[in-house]
Amino acid sequence: MVLKRLTQALTTAGHTVLYGSDQAEKIRQLESMGFHPQRARHALNACDNNVERAAELLLLGGDGTAAMPIDIDGNHDARGGNQGQHVAAHNDEQMRRAIEQSLATNQAEEGRQLRRAEEASMKNVHNKSTAQKPAPTAANRTPPTTREKPKDKTPAVRSAAAIQAGKAAAARTNQMAPAKNTLDRTHPDLKLPEKLSNKSKEEQIMRCAHRLKPHVMAVDTLLRVLTSVRNSPHVVKFRTIDRNNANYVRHVRDKPGAEDLLLAMNYRRDAAKNELRLEKHSVDPALLYLGISALEQMRTSDEYQQAKKWRAFHAEMTRVARQSGSHDIQTGMTQEETDVRLEFLSKCPKEPPEGRGAILNVCLGKETEKIEGGHVSRRFDGDDTLQDVLHWLGGCYGLELVDKLLSREWCLCDLNRYPVAPLDVEKHGNKTLQFLGLFPSGKLGVHLSEDGWREGGSVDFHGSARGLGAASRSMLC
Repeated sequence: MVLKRLTQALTTAGHTVLYGSDQAEKIRQLESMGFHPQRARHALNACDNNVERAAELLLLGGDGTAAMPIDIDGNHDARGGNQGQHVAAHNDEQMRRAIEQSLATNQAEEGRQLRRAEEASMKNVHNKSTAQKPAPTAANRTPPTTREKPKDKTPAVRSAAAIQAGKAAAARTNQMAPAKNTLDRTHPDLKLPEKLSNKSKEEQIMRCAHRLKPHVMAVDTLLRVLTSVRNSPHVVKFRTIDRNNANYVRHVRDKPGAEDLLLAMNYRRDAAKNELRLEKHSVDPALLYLGISALEQMRTSDEYQQAKKWRAFHAEMTRVARQSGSHDIQTGMTQEETDVRLEFLSKCPKEPPEGRGAILNVCLGKETEKIEGGHVSRRFDGDDTLQDVLHWLGGCYGLELVDKLLSREWCLCDLNRYPVAPLDVEKHGNKTLQFLGLFPSGKLGVHLSEDGWREGGSVDFHGSARGLGAASRSMLC
């Protein structure tokens, strides 16, 4: 024991003599940590006498075993000095490599964890079709933070808190997204009807033909086209339909079931030319026969017959609208017609000035037809009668319109009521507009009379009276 203490005292004294009291104290500190004095001295030389860095270097294995020989007398030879410099450079290189390796390891581990979390999240989103989310793009992806190299060249060590935070983020990402309420989940026993395109060709053709019943021109046009293809399948123009054609656009293209019927007949759309084309090898005589038979059957239906009557009526309304005063002024009016209209206007009360009375609108035919010249309007007082309105219409459109309204071939309907019901112009001709519910807002339409009304029947009015002072519905029947 005494010998050991003596040896330590001599060693300490030698270090103090050789390296000075400051470095000797640092060597004793490293020696007390269990490092060899010779290795401690080389580590201090490599770290500019920094004890903490020297200790880290010794822990990393940078012991500098190729140390230069020491002269106890304090004399260093020139070769020994050069070797000390090489050892210091070697130790610096070892520390730099250790720091870079530690940083690379930490960054690689973080990158692997992020990739695993992202792959797990994408897999869950792909498997759960009801909870699809857009994949991360370059615009919304958070850019990775750039690590700054530590200035003191110490290895970066991840704290326990950072590790736990990363694990928690990965766990949240791996959790499955909550399922949305879909029709299969909320109504598991509900069965949706099968799509029309999945049904047989025969059923597609019949259902499309039934949808076309109220559209007279669409039925007639398609029947003419299919008949031409059946009779002359080799003629290309019969098998090609221009979707930009004005008549096709007006009467066929937007009608429900029209183009679906053609597609069921093996027509195909050509987007480049905006055409419907039936290739010669796709012509099926059985489908053509079925389509033609279905359309001919639709022409015998009540809906088709009623629509055909309305089409003829709108053609009459177009002709009557061309006889309006403004149109006849341009084209010329006979003296007889001029006298008739002037007589009607002489029986019509003077129009109230602006700010008095209310505007009454009259439309020829259905408003959806938008017949040119088929809309007129003027102001009336509340005590003006329905007969005054007839005189005004006679002055605008002539005697024919008034005669057919009185004969009930056509009817004057109150468009503000629902359902629309005709007014008996002969029975209520002397009634005021306020009594009939046409004041202060009146909207009348000239429509085709139903068979029952034309034969002298009455119409049941539904709902309550329109406006203050208007008659009840029972009084108007």
